[in-house]
Amino acid sequence: MGKYTELNRQKLFRGIIRAISSYLIVFLVPFLAVSWIWYDTSVKSINEQVMLTARNQLIQLKYSLENTFIQLNYLTQKMTNDHVVSLTYLQHPYLTKEAREAMQTYKITNDLVEEVYLYYKESPATLYSTVGSFSFDTFLKKVLPKNEMGQEQLAAQLDSSAPTLLTLEGAGEEQRYSRFFYIVPIQSEEMTVYGSAIYEIKENNLKRILDLGNNIGISNTYIINDEYQLLASTTNDELARFLNHPERMKKGIQTGRMRFEQSTYFVQAIANKELNISVVAVANPNQALASVNRVQEQFVLVFIAILFTGITAVVILGLRSYRPIRKIENLVQEFHRDPKMTLHSMDDVHNTLAAFLVEHQELHQEVRLQTPHAREQVLRKLMSGRFRSEQELGLLLEAVHVCFPKSNYFVIAIDTKTVDSKAKQGDKKFLIDYIEEIKEADYTAYATEILSKEMLALTVGFVDGKEQKEIVDAIAEKITHAISLTPTMGVGMTVDQLTAINESYIEGLAALENQGSQGKQISYYAELSKETNHLPINYPDNQKLKLIQALNQGNIEIASETIQRLIEEGESKQTSPRVQKMYGYYLLNTIAQVGGELVGAEVLHTASESADFNSLNQLQTALLTIAQQICTKVQKQPLDDESEMNEKIFSFIQENYHSSQLSLESVAEEVGVSVSYVSRFVKKESGKTFSKYIQELRLKKIKEELIETDLPIKEIIRNNGYYDVSNYTRKFRKIVGVTPGQYREMNQKMRNY
Repeated sequence: MGKYTELNRQKLFRGIIRAISSYLIVFLVPFLAVSWIWYDTSVKSINEQVMLTARNQLIQLKYSLENTFIQLNYLTQKMTNDHVVSLTYLQHPYLTKEAREAMQTYKITNDLVEEVYLYYKESPATLYSTVGSFSFDTFLKKVLPKNEMGQEQLAAQLDSSAPTLLTLEGAGEEQRYSRFFYIVPIQSEEMTVYGSAIYEIKENNLKRILDLGNNIGISNTYIINDEYQLLASTTNDELARFLNHPERMKKGIQTGRMRFEQSTYFVQAIANKELNISVVAVANPNQALASVNRVQEQFVLVFIAILFTGITAVVILGLRSYRPIRKIENLVQEFHRDPKMTLHSMDDVHNTLAAFLVEHQELHQEVRLQTPHAREQVLRKLMSGRFRSEQELGLLLEAVHVCFPKSNYFVIAIDTKTVDSKAKQGDKKFLIDYIEEIKEADYTAYATEILSKEMLALTVGFVDGKEQKEIVDAIAEKITHAISLTPTMGVGMTVDQLTAINESYIEGLAALENQGSQGKQISYYAELSKETNHLPINYPDNQKLKLIQALNQGNIEIASETIQRLIEEGESKQTSPRVQKMYGYYLLNTIAQVGGELVGAEVLHTASESADFNSLNQLQTALLTIAQQICTKVQKQPLDDESEMNEKIFSFIQENYHSSQLSLESVAEEVGVSVSYVSRFVKKESGKTFSKYIQELRLKKIKEELIETDLPIKEIIRNNGYYDVSNYTRKFRKIVGVTPGQYREMNQKMRNY
């Protein structure tokens, strides 16, 4: 009997051990494996996202800096055309005050400018500012102290024919001195440099631009020069002091990584060759991984507690009665199916991973929000023909998730006036919402808006063997299916490099303009040359339209090439010298008319001097000169038509928001665009419909006047566009939570207190 009891105890003990072992195998081994995979995958994923986010920040920061300095170039151009700030006014004993006041006005238009100085070669060794004139020696002592720059070096900097960024060592250590001076040459209409504008840059505002480019906070951003010297940074911490050594900065940029305080940092840089500076992002992935480590630690602690609880339960069950391993396995399976069990199964690990991904969804969302805006900027720059390097273009397209088949490309110009006029105040979708991105097996297309022309530019890439007309018909069918309307479209010719897509874009614009007179829905530039002209002089309309669009875009390369083809066409097909001369007058009139609209009467004067030509070869030289004059003028305008139009819209709204007569129609009539354009623009820029934007603008002003003035409440409400005071009072209470009178009483008490 004793032996039987001892044997039974041994079996029971072995059963308990086997049960515990089974428990450990079922729960512990999968947990360790999945935990390691989860952690490793999370680390790699977050590292990649940190790199991508830092890269996107750098791209946005680069464009922000470039746009800032482009604005200064435009400011210089405006001062050049302003006779009040000319040398005559600045040296005049009575008019100099008026000149300084004008310079002060120009200075305050840009927050980045601390002071502006003008230098004219006719007045050597003298600089003029809003506070008076300086000799070179005085300027070096008062404005550039503690620097070894001499008068000859300063003169050399001011004689530069291109904008330069002058950076000085040591000056920034004292708050009253700046280290950054942006020098822009002042040029005559003949492109002769006769002076310079020197902008003293506010270093704090320059750092603020860096801070705006780092809105997520994962990386620190810096500005360095070509010698890897640190010029500006978002912080002044130990990391910034560590990087304030050219060799360390150079090594970090070349390797893409660096070690600091036992942590690995990712380093990325984008250079601006025109300004001889680079923007650098240094990201610490450990900041993003900290939350992952906290989740894992909590996960381990909870699992250990449950593990010991489970072991205790198994031991108690084993002491009460021995159960076969199979029953234990069945019990574990029942636990798997129990929805109330936590951290006992692979499903629990999955749920924890899901919770972690939800916590970090903000980071993913931020990247997704930045991508469409960056993509639009890259595609617009691509349309304007500003890319010359396939490598640079490839990096930017990859950063904004644009991928074309590497074979053939063309542009479809789509007129949206009729289509988008149906989508008022955001009630309906606009055309670009349907075709912003089209991906098929053998072609891919991306759209960008050209709001100033009320059109879309659809860039298409396709593989060899696919016909252009087949793709255009498929896209037209998609549009018709989506909006029950086929818009007018102009199709440019195919190019084999993306950097040459600007030519196809210009051809698409030419085809779109031509179809207005032909009555076609889809017009191909390649087919324009097939249309016959029944006049005695055979004018190649396709080349004429292409030339007009090239001049509108300021593209001298395409304009020159088109002029040469037009001259060759005239020489080969117009056999009579008299007819050739008529043909030449036709070309001269075409360019003069376009130039007059774009840059003014100066082109007409040049064209009139060129009218007395003896041959088409002689005329070609004059046409190229006029085209160069037009394109140079167009390229120098830092704000395109769309930017100017946008500024007019918001300026008009700001000046008239208090009027009860303000409406989409009144704004559109004032700035000369369609109602759908105004509606689309306001929604795009503010994220609100037109009526919602005006309502919030008025509400903000009413709140300010309630607090800051003692005007009657009725007068305040009526002065801000609402004549039904009682109705608006109810609306105010619904929005703010209190009546206007209660709002005034509460806030004025707080203000006095």
